[in-house]
Amino acid sequence: MPQNPSLDDLDVIARVDAVAAALDELRGRFGAGQPTTTVFLEQLCRWAVDTIPGADMAGITLVGSDGTATTPAYTDPRVVEIGVDQYRTGQGPCLEAAATHTVVRVRFDELPDCWPPFAAAVRRLGVRSYLCAPLRLADDHIGTLNLYSVDGDGFSDLDAALLKIYTTVGETIIGLSRDLDRARRDVAGLRTAMESRAVIEQAKGALMFSRGIGEDAAFQALVDASQRENVKLAAVAQRIVALLGSRS
Repeated sequence: MPQNPSLDDLDVIARVDAVAAALDELRGRFGAGQPTTTVFLEQLCRWAVDTIPGADMAGITLVGSDGTATTPAYTDPRVVEIGVDQYRTGQGPCLEAAATHTVVRVRFDELPDCWPPFAAAVRRLGVRSYLCAPLRLADDHIGTLNLYSVDGDGFSDLDAALLKIYTTVGETIIGLSRDLDRARRDVAGLRTAMESRAVIEQAKGALMFSRGIGEDAAFQALVDASQRENVKLAAVAQRIVALLGSRS
């Protein structure tokens, strides 16, 4: 006979369901529009705090290709201070997770053995547990999604697993968002190019008719005007089409 789930099992199920619901809402919001990366990261931090019971605050650490680290999203001002102390000392759990591409889970009383200068710097902030998971935002940018707790008991294996779900989904959606951005820029560029070509052809035809010249001569006249006035060929063509059109 199947056994009834224990209280621990029910807690795990409830927490996983909460994460699933948050991610489903995230998918819905992403489908309804295209948030900026910063807005998306801020929302990711808020959902992580809401669905992982031990988390009191969350933040994103972003390390650029030049090694410069920043905190672009956070739920509590203390997160920024934690980041500043890490970036100043060059050490800490967030930077460790970013450098090693592994989840880092540590309690405050373990900090002095791992990163003594950082431990001394953050003592005043009252944060007693850290959980940091790597988050790749681009080929030349690596980040971490970080959770902080005022509870000294630390985060659990389940907390680490749930945080990894957030980072995996975050990486996917950010990648899709950037791909969509590139596609939109490409389409806009193609549309502009097609419109420019069309107006240039119109201008050539107008010059050929008004001056009684051939296609090559008409195009050269456009090029000469563009170079002489130091403006784009399409702009010259647009002006000629408008001018000759007003005379007809």
